[in-house]
Parts: sequence; C-alpha cells; structure tokens
Amino acid sequence: MKLTIGKDDIELVRGKYGAANAVAGYLEEAKLIKFPLPKYYVVVIDDENLTMVQMDMKFKEKSAEVFPLSSVSNVEVASLMATRISFDANGQTFKLLSRPVSVGFGEEQKQLLSRFESLVD
Repeated sequence: MKLTIGKDDIELVRGKYGAANAVAGYLEEAKLIKFPLPKYYVVVIDDENLTMVQMDMKFKEKSAEVFPLSSVSNVEVASLMATRISFDANGQTFKLLSRPVSVGFGEEQKQLLSRFESLVD
C-alpha cells in the first residue's frame, strides 16, 4: 500500500485534468479531529477551471469535481504552521490544508498556493 503521494502522481493528474499552463498540488481536508481521516485531494488550477481530484487511501483517483473559476468565490489563504485555504464553489464551502512537510514537490505546492492567492477577491 502506498503511504505518500509523489510528484509523479501529481503530474499525472495535472496532465489528465489541466491545460498546458495548469498548476497542481496536494491538499487535504482541514479538520480539527483526525478521525475519520481527512479527504486527500490533488488540486489542479488552469486558466478556466479549478479541478479537485479526491484520492483514496492508496492515493489512487476516487472522484473528480470541476469548477469554473467564475464560480469560485470567497477565497481565503492563511498561513501559520500550515497554509489553510478556504473557498466557495457552486454553493459548497471547501476548507483545505497544505502541510509544510510536502517533501519532493515543494515547488509545485508554492505555485499552487500563489495561484490560489491570485484568486483572492
């Protein structure tokens, strides 16, 4: 069983769901209590869409939701120990977390966070 997600996994999802200039990174559901386990996502943002690909416990694709960037609102990015991202899309509120221990794909995480920051109203 796979215990971590790798750069190759993120690139595979980015290639499947994103345009040529898309950025992708790994985020997880922000929860105060870790039971049940949080949902894990690879998030892909290009010029038109924000795609959230939910991963299962083996880090295989479980489901995907595509939101046009025009439907994404109330974007907030806050950082202390880990970066918290919250946004509304199609009537749903998402609260995600980017942990600083994302080893091996730190540059991808920085690009994803800067793309989220550019979406802040």
